[in-house]
Amino acid sequence: FNIKIMFFNIWAASWVKKKLNMKKNYLLKTFILFTLLICSFECISQSSPVNYRRSSLTRVLVESDGLGKDRDLVIKAYNSNPLPDKYNTHKIKDKEFNVNTMKLTTQDYLDAGFYKDTLKTIKDFLGAAKKPLNPLRYLGKDSTKAVQEPNKQELLNIYISKYIKDKKIAKQLVSSWYNRSNDGRMDYELLKDRAAYTARVDETTGGDSKQALEDKLIKDIDIIKNTFVVFNNMEFYENEPVARLIRDLAKKEAMKSLAGKPQILIDKSMQAIDNLYDKTKEGYTVKCNTYLYQLNWDEDVAKKTKDWFITGDSTLRTKIWDSTNLYKLNFVGKTISSSIVVGGKKSLQEIIDLQVNRTLDNAMSKLQKEYVVFRPVTPMASVNPITAYIGTKEGVEPGQTYELLKSVDDKFGIPHWESAGKVKVNKKLPIFDNVKDAEPKLDDKGVVIEGSKFTTFDGGKKASQYWYLRLVK
Repeated sequence: FNIKIMFFNIWAASWVKKKLNMKKNYLLKTFILFTLLICSFECISQSSPVNYRRSSLTRVLVESDGLGKDRDLVIKAYNSNPLPDKYNTHKIKDKEFNVNTMKLTTQDYLDAGFYKDTLKTIKDFLGAAKKPLNPLRYLGKDSTKAVQEPNKQELLNIYISKYIKDKKIAKQLVSSWYNRSNDGRMDYELLKDRAAYTARVDETTGGDSKQALEDKLIKDIDIIKNTFVVFNNMEFYENEPVARLIRDLAKKEAMKSLAGKPQILIDKSMQAIDNLYDKTKEGYTVKCNTYLYQLNWDEDVAKKTKDWFITGDSTLRTKIWDSTNLYKLNFVGKTISSSIVVGGKKSLQEIIDLQVNRTLDNAMSKLQKEYVVFRPVTPMASVNPITAYIGTKEGVEPGQTYELLKSVDDKFGIPHWESAGKVKVNKKLPIFDNVKDAEPKLDDKGVVIEGSKFTTFDGGKKASQYWYLRLVK
């Protein structure tokens, strides 16, 4: 489509050339020709591949008492929040659960590493005292024996581990990858699409070429292994109690400093404090515990998947599938993030929508910075200079280093990433402020300052239009 636009503009420039007098209108003709060609290159530079190799993501809401009295509004906001477009959305059936409906067994605690050591001696109890957030569970009336309980965050992790096991989340991920049908049939279609497979080997010929291709596809560790599940547990705290405490303390300090001053000055100071309270009392502050898991996928798992469920005996594959424990999730790590939104003129639903969006953005940004394996690949928007449509939402900061990646196909048409250098986020130009419903920035006169629509990078002068970026540090 863009090539057609470019040729059309070249044709239009040629037409203009014929219509204009070459001698008298040389500058005008040159300007029009230059403008039309720029428009062509602009159209090309704004296009980027829709399909490229990226990680796959599923998000699960872990509900507890922390959602508060506006629980329904929070869940509505959560479900309407889209997954980041730098990941493929991976579909599973179970994407929300409430810890209050689950009952943990002793075995669940043992599997998580708790209750294995009984505290008996004074030394044991002194060691336990160093973990004040982990309460003790006494095993007898005389309190001479005890085990150490998990703290709140560790307990949440145990609930998540149980949910993963009970709902067979890893098996759901694999089922989605291979389009498993009710009769147990699987195929490679989704995998081919997400691997950006271009079918350079004729699969219809069969034989060694087809066999080698199938082996390559199912062992595509780079694309299948990078399947992630993010569990989010949010705790909402109303701003009003904190705003009220700050107001009362501010008034107390103000009265001390204004002792003996005219009453009119005291009244103005109290009014200013009340005004600030009114602006900040509405809304919420949210704390989010986020847990990141990754699908366990290696050549052994891939081979068994092919032998058992794709090319294996059709009469046995369903039986094996129902009983197998082949698929697992690996715990990558966790982060704690927070955000605050004040009310102003927003409705309660608007406040919560904005709060949930910011909280999830912050959680994702923090995970990407802390865990290299989770960092997404981003298409470039243009070259010379390099720009990209990422910004504050992704936690981009001035001076950060990004790796340039180019996609190189193997003989089967399956691409892989190759490093092509590094660039840094420009420190002088503004970063793209792409946080949803971000508050507008105003100048000294109250006029809205138009922000940048992209983030600019320094370096990479030899970069190609269809290279990509990934955060290094």
